[in-house]
Amino acid sequence: MARLKTHEDKRVPVPEDEYLRLMENTMILEALKIAGIEELPIWKAMRRILDDKRVKLHIRPVRKN
Repeated sequence: MARLKTHEDKRVPVPEDEYLRLMENTMILEALKIAGIEELPIWKAMRRILDDKRVKLHIRPVRKN
């Protein structure tokens, strides 16, 4: 079966320490949600800022060697 080259470029290598930090942050966020942080004003303010796109996230492209 043939695969398009664009399908092969969808995976980006991530260093192990960054992956572990991502997993830890995800677990912390889920624990805070279970604890009810979504009802607090700080959570609602954060969601409003992100939803209004007042904060721009800049991502550097990864170059393949």
